[in-house]
Amino acid sequence: MKAKNLFNTLIVTGIFASLIFSKSCANTSTPPEGGPKDTIPPVLVEVVPPYNTTGHPTDIKHSSVSFEFDEYVVLNNPNSYIFLSPPQAKPPVAKIKGKRVVVSFDSPLDSNQTYSLSLGEAVKDNNEGNPFPPYTHSFSTGDHVDSLFVSGNIVEASTMLPMSNITVLFHADPSDSAIFKVRPRAAAKSDLWGYFTVRNLPADTVYRVFAIEDLNNNSLYDPDQERVAFLDTLVLPSTVMRPDMPELAMTLMTDTLACLARPAQLSLSMFKEVSQRQILRARERVSRRQIYLKFAAPYPVIDSLIIDGIPEDRLIREYNYYRDSIVIWINDQGPVKDTLRMRLTYHRTDDSLKALVPVTDTFRLARPKGKMVENRWGDMVEEADTLAAYEVDASPEKIDQDGIVILFESPMISTPFDSVTIISKNTREQTAPAAFTVERDTANIRRYILRLKEKLVNGYEYTLRIPDSLFMDIDGIYCDSLVKTFSLPQDESLSSFIIEASNVHEKYMVELVDEKRTKVFRTYHIDTASVLNFPYLKAGRYSVRITEDKNGNGQIDTGDLLGRKQPEKVKMYRFNDVVGNNAYIMDIPERTELIQSIDIGEMFK
Repeated sequence: MKAKNLFNTLIVTGIFASLIFSKSCANTSTPPEGGPKDTIPPVLVEVVPPYNTTGHPTDIKHSSVSFEFDEYVVLNNPNSYIFLSPPQAKPPVAKIKGKRVVVSFDSPLDSNQTYSLSLGEAVKDNNEGNPFPPYTHSFSTGDHVDSLFVSGNIVEASTMLPMSNITVLFHADPSDSAIFKVRPRAAAKSDLWGYFTVRNLPADTVYRVFAIEDLNNNSLYDPDQERVAFLDTLVLPSTVMRPDMPELAMTLMTDTLACLARPAQLSLSMFKEVSQRQILRARERVSRRQIYLKFAAPYPVIDSLIIDGIPEDRLIREYNYYRDSIVIWINDQGPVKDTLRMRLTYHRTDDSLKALVPVTDTFRLARPKGKMVENRWGDMVEEADTLAAYEVDASPEKIDQDGIVILFESPMISTPFDSVTIISKNTREQTAPAAFTVERDTANIRRYILRLKEKLVNGYEYTLRIPDSLFMDIDGIYCDSLVKTFSLPQDESLSSFIIEASNVHEKYMVELVDEKRTKVFRTYHIDTASVLNFPYLKAGRYSVRITEDKNGNGQIDTGDLLGRKQPEKVKMYRFNDVVGNNAYIMDIPERTELIQSIDIGEMFK
């Protein structure tokens, strides 16, 4: 078994090493053939220069840092994970030399400056890929080592999920433009839990704090490509680094409790800004009758859109919510050319004038090749569609809220819904038509919603019938028939969850999500005290996510960095009867009706 002791200079992290390695030992009670699998991470034997060294050379030739391990190691994405604070114009360069990892720098170091060099998740052993636990090494080019630090966490604003490998920037320059053109005074990377520590900060310095995705690793913010976060207030570091602080522990990411136990002083929410610079970012011929346009900024001003040979009134435009992406459907029964010539006149940002000016782009769009199949004569030909594709969502547990949803693959030019039927059958096998209304989704021209005029009855069976060749799309292709049967769930093991929302004086979205916060079971939009029912739930773990929706648009509005506007607030409800790190997760057992009172005004005060 590998040695478990770290060399004595690693004073900050050494106190936690035994916890790490005790969790990493292989189980040898019933060893497989060939001996137990190596599960021990590499052990750091020596660092040159030692931890917290002063008077470190500033020149490129002599300023490198060498990490020696007890075994041969490999590097994992070093340009992303190995990080120097304060950062330089280019990331550090790491090379393997035997059992050593040597990190060198792109330019001379600053004099009288304390540096923190983080290995992140860049080092693994050569045999099994066991990762070396995250470790940060400090040294100074001056006569002392700065010892203050700030910790925090980073989440994605709309989901509240932690964001890893995000660059946190501490700027001493208070100007709004610093994040765009000046590298920070100090920085750090967030780990897999969205946690970060900015180390070795000097005293008596006030910082503006930002976080960026930093896709190009230059420590500068690129608003067109990257997400950003910022604090509304300035930060004055005051916490002194000590060996017994869990924030500074060298901790394996699999040790969930240890990771989540680290105190966080700051919290930042990442968002993607709405671009202020308008340009046509993408254009694509998706299919024979479908063209996709993507603009950089929302609500583009389009003066004209002309496709040669296609009358303008034969073009159907399908927009997303912010109208920055457009799908153009060609509603013309005649043949469509393999290559289309398009002229688009729109208002584009002129960088020299700092204003929108009309421009005309002309481009050709070739039809993509479809799937090739062999015909009866042995020739390879393009497969032709014979049926108009569509899908139906008739989830009985959500019909009362969402209705029956029919989503077509392409726009329809014939939709005789009066030939669609829904038949109910009671417990005595008696049938009767169920009346319903039809509405076209205002946000999606290919989406139709059927709403029953009466609520589903428990124990009744319902059958939706769509006759063959009823609907016709813009290609003149008819849809297939469909028979779909549904009824309210009869599983007696199912449970329900009820929220009594009080102290509601703004507009909010209330969602029940799974514990990973990726699946939404049901969403309510409320602006007053309400009772919200979430029925037919399987036993499992759930969370409640509440979003402040002041303008009532049903969207999570993003933030504005220069305007000092944060994105709309999103919060996870903390269950009072749950302790520890799972306080935002609720266990719902079988055959249970749970009721939870939530004071929403108190949550968002």
